[in-house]
Amino acid sequence: MIVKQGYRTELHLNNEQITACKKHCGASRWAYNYGLRRKQEARAAGFPMPYAAQLHREINALKKTDIPWAYEVSKCSFHEGLRDLDDGFKHFFRKCKLKREGKWKGKCGYPCYKSKKKGLVQSHQR
Repeated sequence: MIVKQGYRTELHLNNEQITACKKHCGASRWAYNYGLRRKQEARAAGFPMPYAAQLHREINALKKTDIPWAYEVSKCSFHEGLRDLDDGFKHFFRKCKLKREGKWKGKCGYPCYKSKKKGLVQSHQR
């Protein structure tokens, strides 16, 4: 018999670490929203949608001029936001295909913009 066990952990961060985590989350959200905007623009213009690596190259070019704050966070934050966006589109198109075949019931879930107000974990007051 296989028993699966899970662990729940809680981080106790100081103010500096909390600020760093929020900056990284913000950078990931910014990259996701930037990628979504670029994909929608490309689709509206009739071009193929750019994928994560192409968008990351664009963001690297923007770092020098438009987004100097990007040097304060890890490059992985941008990578993950763009990968999440690609996964969101992959799942959206998969669900649309299954819906056309009659194998999926419900909404397909087109990727939408991320907000600061949604998805924040509230810290516990002690």
